[in-house]
Amino acid sequence: MISRIGLAISLALALGMVAFGVIRVGWLEDLEVNYGDQTTLRESADGGEAVLGQVSLHGGTHAQFEICAGDPMLPERWADAMELQLRLDGEVGLSIALDEEALARVRRNETSGCLSLGSGPVRDEGAYVVAAVFDELPSEIADVPLRTRIIARRELGDMDLTVVVCVWLSSMLLVVFLALRAREKSGKNAEPASRVPAWGRVLGGLFAMLVIFFGIGFVGRGAAVGLASGVSLGVCEVLLGLALIGGVSLAHRADRCGLVAPERFWWAWFPAAGLAGVALMLLAQLSTRLVPSTSTSSVELFVSWPSGMLSFAALAVAAPLAEEVFFRGFVYGALKKYGTWVAFLGAWLTFVAFHGSQTWGQWGALLGIAVTGLGLTGIRAVSKSTLVAATAHLVYNGLLAVQAFL
Repeated sequence: MISRIGLAISLALALGMVAFGVIRVGWLEDLEVNYGDQTTLRESADGGEAVLGQVSLHGGTHAQFEICAGDPMLPERWADAMELQLRLDGEVGLSIALDEEALARVRRNETSGCLSLGSGPVRDEGAYVVAAVFDELPSEIADVPLRTRIIARRELGDMDLTVVVCVWLSSMLLVVFLALRAREKSGKNAEPASRVPAWGRVLGGLFAMLVIFFGIGFVGRGAAVGLASGVSLGVCEVLLGLALIGGVSLAHRADRCGLVAPERFWWAWFPAAGLAGVALMLLAQLSTRLVPSTSTSSVELFVSWPSGMLSFAALAVAAPLAEEVFFRGFVYGALKKYGTWVAFLGAWLTFVAFHGSQTWGQWGALLGIAVTGLGLTGIRAVSKSTLVAATAHLVYNGLLAVQAFL
């Protein structure tokens, strides 16, 4: 009875904190601005000025303003050609004369140059305008493409860290009460007959997950949608794993997915799994530092914004149990009849393959995932419990997620 109540409370807490996380991520997204517009002085000139960019910013965010030209912006062409102004609702808040001192700060190459106009906290909400002011249109640079870039974001704070920690702790509690429940009642029965062989069920499950994964990608984009979609994907992983593993009852299906406590010294396996999670985290960090990247991965781009970082961190501490049920529960459990090594390789390789698209190009991170998957599958094989592997997975993901805030 206690385990049932605990399961219900921890599940409700996890779902409630994830829902709050989706709302929080959506709020952060609404505050974020990534503005980039291109024009020329001749195209936008009106009298003695040209509006190069305009955007509405929210108070409490941090903003950066930059002008880039399709020209190296050498002093002999640009010196004293104009004055750049940053205005709020018509009032000048910042003015930079393009003299030699300002042009010395330009980051340039053979074909372009960029000048930072400044950065700092946005105290007042309103329409911010970047304008060029001149006595006479500078004909020599009048047709040079000018791109104004304005980036604004609200940095993550204690509230966001609290959301991640609460999701993490509720997920850990869920594993604890699942282990207690498994000690109270086990559905051990003979394997039921099935017309579909185990390998066919595994292939069907993997194909279904691919369809759901790519299908969710068409629902919409954004960090809030990403968090909601990721949790939905996790629910699908659990339902598919329990449905396809086969069994005469839910308890039997859970047993076949490894949702059991280890038979001997079950209480010692979980702290040991926590230590294994710490070791895997350190190995993953070492892999990331030692192996160079050849391109920017989709995950790197996603977490470069605060909303994306919060979304990814919250999902990282919500998804491990679902992933363990599917990969080291269903895939491993179904393939076990063909031998431990077949089950081991099947669970490990499919886990790495499903994560490969996220870190493609960031080879150190991909190696870290491969090493982590190897360790988690080894824990599952030795302990004969998906819950032990889930504990190590939660510690691993949780530490990485919390570190992102420090």
